[in-house]
Amino acid sequence: MKTLHRFLIRLRNLVTGRRGDQRLREELEGYLAREAEANIQAGASEEEARRQARMKLGAAEAIREQYHAEEGLPLLEYLAQDIRFSLRQMRRSLGFTLVVVLTMALGIAATTTMFTVVYSTLLRSLPYPQSERIVAIHDTRITGRSAGGLMTGPRFYDIAARNRSFSSLAILYFDESTLIAGKKLPVYVKGAGANAGFWDVFATAPMLGRVFDARDDAPHAPQTVVLSYPGWQRLFGGDPNVIGEQVKLGQQTATIVGVMPQGFSASGDVELWHAAQSNTNDWGNYRGDDLRDANVFGRLRLGVTLAQAQGDLDRIGEQLRREYPSSDGAWRFTSETLREHWYGNVQPALVALLIASALLLMIACINVANLLLSRATTRQREVALRRALGASGRRVAFQFCVESVLLALAGGGTGILLAFVLTRIAATSLPGILGQSGTIHMDGIVTGVALLISVATGIVFGVVPVLETRKVQLHSALKQGDTRLGGAAGNWLRSVLVGVQVGLSLVLLVGASLLAESLWNLMKQPLGFEPEHLLTVRVLLPWDTTPEAVANFYNDVQQRIENLPGVEAAGQISAPPVTDFHVRGSFNADWLPQVANQPAVSAEIRNIAGNLLVAIGTPLLAGRDFSAADQISTVPPFLVNEALVREYLPKGDPIGHHLLLDGQAHEIVGVVADVRGVSGTIAAEPGPVVYWPANAHGGWHRYFLVRTKVPPEQLAKSIREQVYQSDPQQSVGEIGTMDQLLGDAVAQPRLNAAIVVSFAGVALLLACIGIYGVVSYLAAQRTQEIGVRMALGATRADITRFFVRRAMVPAAIGLATGTMVSLVVNRLLRSQLYGVQPDDLRLYLASLLVLLAPLLVATLRPAIRAGKTEPMEALRTE
Repeated sequence: MKTLHRFLIRLRNLVTGRRGDQRLREELEGYLAREAEANIQAGASEEEARRQARMKLGAAEAIREQYHAEEGLPLLEYLAQDIRFSLRQMRRSLGFTLVVVLTMALGIAATTTMFTVVYSTLLRSLPYPQSERIVAIHDTRITGRSAGGLMTGPRFYDIAARNRSFSSLAILYFDESTLIAGKKLPVYVKGAGANAGFWDVFATAPMLGRVFDARDDAPHAPQTVVLSYPGWQRLFGGDPNVIGEQVKLGQQTATIVGVMPQGFSASGDVELWHAAQSNTNDWGNYRGDDLRDANVFGRLRLGVTLAQAQGDLDRIGEQLRREYPSSDGAWRFTSETLREHWYGNVQPALVALLIASALLLMIACINVANLLLSRATTRQREVALRRALGASGRRVAFQFCVESVLLALAGGGTGILLAFVLTRIAATSLPGILGQSGTIHMDGIVTGVALLISVATGIVFGVVPVLETRKVQLHSALKQGDTRLGGAAGNWLRSVLVGVQVGLSLVLLVGASLLAESLWNLMKQPLGFEPEHLLTVRVLLPWDTTPEAVANFYNDVQQRIENLPGVEAAGQISAPPVTDFHVRGSFNADWLPQVANQPAVSAEIRNIAGNLLVAIGTPLLAGRDFSAADQISTVPPFLVNEALVREYLPKGDPIGHHLLLDGQAHEIVGVVADVRGVSGTIAAEPGPVVYWPANAHGGWHRYFLVRTKVPPEQLAKSIREQVYQSDPQQSVGEIGTMDQLLGDAVAQPRLNAAIVVSFAGVALLLACIGIYGVVSYLAAQRTQEIGVRMALGATRADITRFFVRRAMVPAAIGLATGTMVSLVVNRLLRSQLYGVQPDDLRLYLASLLVLLAPLLVATLRPAIRAGKTEPMEALRTE
């Protein structure tokens, strides 16, 4: 208690500092008056009486200092004094302050923005209760290509019946449809079918109403719909009375029972969920690969680990392979956390970008350290005077640290504001899942980390001038007023900082070169189609539309589109290239040995109709295209791509051969060129694809691909009108260009390259500024030496070479070190590269040249100016 009481008194004295000083001064003056009066009464003169009183009291300043040490908080008092002094210094040197603040702001903004993205995706808790228990379950081929982890309904229900690890399981399939509310026009909606277990897995209460339960999810029950927050806003304008309203979803009447809260994005940008209403009897005994359309999630039971759950899934998978060898023999279950499922693909890129931003921050700190070191040289006389007047070296160093931290906080605050703006932009413009609403945002933790980084960097780059102030020689500094600080040691330190800065800049420049080369390789690859002047139109009929009605509708719309002015060709496909769509089929082939329960051929399936190959610009390499008769055949022929021929018939002619499916022999009538982005990402090598006549296969969801003679966007409105005229109850989905789809497909590598290139550009600029400042400082510091050298016969070229050598030696060491660091660090980019290796010698040499050229320019300019110094003027300089 005594300690606390003492601390409170000290704190009060600190807050009431001036009044405390006044009280102490009055007490001292009162003491002197009383002593003087006593001395006068003892017979001393007035002057002698006061002199004796002062001698008895002692040094008044020492008493005041002792009082403050015992009754106040000296450290906080010093801190307040140093803050006021530092703010005055910053105002006096406004240009210097702005340069330091802006340099720090660039580094802090870049690092804070990238940390915000990383924290929001890889570190922050997902917005679901006990989200670490939510697991994504995938179906994966044991060998060969998978179908994006999608699972068939029968295998989902097998897991549900046999597992021992999950308290609830969710099945989710994306189901775009047409919604009609009241008398409104048909509207295309991004929907999803889900079972009642979906809400148990994600355990999030609705904002309005309720979610559908097991009774709603029963087969043939009245259909129910739950709206997402964006869907509620777009479709119903945020009407709170929407609960209970009936809408037409496809060909079904459904009742809206709930609205989910803002930020609930368990299934991407879905606008509504409807009850799946499926059970184990829906598929009978059929378990074919064309049923793979479902995403599966599970919530682990309490105490069950992911490894234990995976073991449970392995057990179930082994049972199914034994029981259903023909359909399940080639598949196994895999699992991962929900965070890995969502962000696993982008994690390497995000980590690499965070490291790049940290390197940029280090370069900015080094630049600021050099600036502070140069500024400290002009304050040697100030430091000497303060120490001569009694200030300790520790006290001076503390003041320098306070000034550095204030500059860092100013830069950090500016950087945080800039990061807030950049984060708001990133939240809506990042590609894929990163750009989903509510994913990326700054919070108190991110802001706190940014402030801590600011303080830490301020201390780090403030240490450099602090160390140099300890080398001040008081006698020479006060006598000559020399501006040099630390002599050769200070110059050596500047050279080291420049070398480190150049090395780090090279690391960023090499990384930028690798990513730019990778993006270039990706973009210049033959796509197998021509994206220019190609319009994509999404149209979906209700899934229970009869095959005859499907064929009639799409044939009618096809004819209408072909008759529009400006249309060159039009075709239909179940999913265009570079869209995330996976439907795989397994076939036997009449030219390959047939093994029971082991289909010989696995390939992606695409349904096509109309004049698709001409519209998309994909060459027919052999055979013929589908005819009108093929579109209505009960045993339709197939087209295959080059990859299928290379893999399964490398030395033969596939025309006339047959693929066998469900006891039917489908003749191969043509071979088309490989198209990237059908059997995987655009960066993946094309895999086997089988093209099927769409009308013969009954595909109810299709894209129209329209080759235009005019800008594609001009035809969007006309095509919508033609679809409406064909069926007023049918909506049109997304309309865009193939160039837009292609841009989305390369958005992530383009973003990676753009960010690292911008970081490298800033780093290069800072490195040039740093080396320019060092050479300029050396030239100014050695003015007399230049005069002596020239008086002894040195030429202007000798002087210029001398300064170039002094600057380029540490730069060369930095380049060598940076090259070695790059060879290690840039291996982190391996998974992000396409067509280039992390140790590509060409790009290392190019990066060295790109960095050396501006560095030489930045070095030569002050070096040449030093060489033009007049000897007599230099010798007269103090």
